[in-house]
Amino acid sequence: MHRRARDRRHLPRDSGRLSHRERIVNDLAGRTIVVTGAAAGLGRAISVRLAASGAHIVAVDLRSSEATVDLIVAGGGSALAVRADVTATDDAERIIGDAQAITGRLDAVVNNAGRYGGSAILDTTDEEWDDYLDVNLRSTFVMTRASVRRMIEQDERDGVRGRVVNMASQLGITGPPAALGYGVAKAGVIQLTRQVAVDYGRHGIVVNAIAPGRIITGDHPGEREYLESGAIDAATEFSLARTPFSRLGAPEDIAGAAAFLVSDDCRFVSGAVLAVDGGWTAY
Repeated sequence: MHRRARDRRHLPRDSGRLSHRERIVNDLAGRTIVVTGAAAGLGRAISVRLAASGAHIVAVDLRSSEATVDLIVAGGGSALAVRADVTATDDAERIIGDAQAITGRLDAVVNNAGRYGGSAILDTTDEEWDDYLDVNLRSTFVMTRASVRRMIEQDERDGVRGRVVNMASQLGITGPPAALGYGVAKAGVIQLTRQVAVDYGRHGIVVNAIAPGRIITGDHPGEREYLESGAIDAATEFSLARTPFSRLGAPEDIAGAAAFLVSDDCRFVSGAVLAVDGGWTAY
């Protein structure tokens, strides 16, 4: 059952092309950045945002990411679509090697690929558990390992050899109801981020994570109706009530955080988990 939103201030901005392009500084010009899960949603928004700042984007997804590349090229940017399974070690090594070969340097990797869902422990099968850990945690592990292996051989640029941004979740910090596999996997992403930042900081590798709150992409049940008409289902109503800020998140909110974490402004921030959640985890 949906009800009509009475206050449209809760509606996030339209996703797709960036608004306020005049505010985007060309500070990533000449950089090569890999973004996984780039076919839609957060991955597409991140790819478009980083390309608008001058980066060449390697847009990776198990599905076709050509639509994302088309958006980037239409905006005057540069991108390459790659289809690959980022849970597979061979694919991860190939992606990173090919990306580095474009300019001889891999500047950053954004490990965004993942899938939400799950169930309580008594309803979680072995297959479901393995699937959520593979898609959400193993993918981050194999891509980060391949990235760091290449980055530590690069020359430093302003004290940094490379940057990795991992997509965690507010649900890896709190205890999400009936989402065991997803929550545990995202908690693992947070610990992986901290561990790699500690182990390779002296090599000039900067590693951070983003923990999104409820971000309306239109890809989950009830979200398309919310975007189009303001209709609110039970899950969205809960998220609105639980989020201290006056609206829920938009993909551009996550893209902005990623843009900082891959930029030269992020030089002494490492091992951090940046909550982009409208205050959800502060409440």
